[in-house]
Amino acid sequence: MTIGAVHIMRASFFSTHHASPGDVLADRERPFTAPAYSLLAGRARRFTSLVTQMHIEVCGALQIDAADPPTAVFATCHGEIQTAEKLLADFRDNAMVSSARFALSVHNSPSGVYSVATGSTAPTTTVTGANALAAGWLEAALTALDTGVPVLLSIADEPVPEIFHGPTTQVGVAAAFLLAPSPASGGRRVELAITGSTDDAVDALRVLARAAEAAQGSGRSGADAGARSIELGLRPATVALGHIRPGAGLELRFAEARA
Repeated sequence: MTIGAVHIMRASFFSTHHASPGDVLADRERPFTAPAYSLLAGRARRFTSLVTQMHIEVCGALQIDAADPPTAVFATCHGEIQTAEKLLADFRDNAMVSSARFALSVHNSPSGVYSVATGSTAPTTTVTGANALAAGWLEAALTALDTGVPVLLSIADEPVPEIFHGPTTQVGVAAAFLLAPSPASGGRRVELAITGSTDDAVDALRVLARAAEAAQGSGRSGADAGARSIELGLRPATVALGHIRPGAGLELRFAEARA
């Protein structure tokens, strides 16, 4: 069942261990590379977690006009999970926690930090949970279709500390997409569709790399910077985002486009 179609006007991608989405899909790794998150300066950088840094990195790479900020949707499976581990360790060891760190421990911290950094007063929504990739895309697409205006979608996750016995990947990943309702001038058209699902776990790194690569089209050299705007491409592709409800998943369907 097709939900609707939007256009990806701009896209960006970042991985702590990959220089581009193509490198993810080709299993080419690099040493750990921290995001620059240049939208933040001075005191705003203090206590900023990796997941917030990556959100800021990919959002900044889209170079959105600060005078006309879009509605934003932020999505994360695990939220501020590394900050949570630090707070628990501080309380265990010292019976107290840092108030500054606690203030940035909630799952919607990145959206607040981004809004302050850019001076945006546009509405924001944060989606979290095991199916945050699919739910974030659905929320952003439906918002664009309902309001008729562009929507910023930013998705990011940092590695889960070992103490929580969660996913063992040590790669941090983020991607951002500027969506506009169809029909739109320029960009890459993509349909969102609900399909049957096995409810298998989703590998966020590969899913975001595939979505970014599909937006990019023919791909670029791994020598390119990991967080950058992507020129929208031509290749058809289908990207499974994971389950959206029991027994059903969400797909992105990129049709072949013409220059």
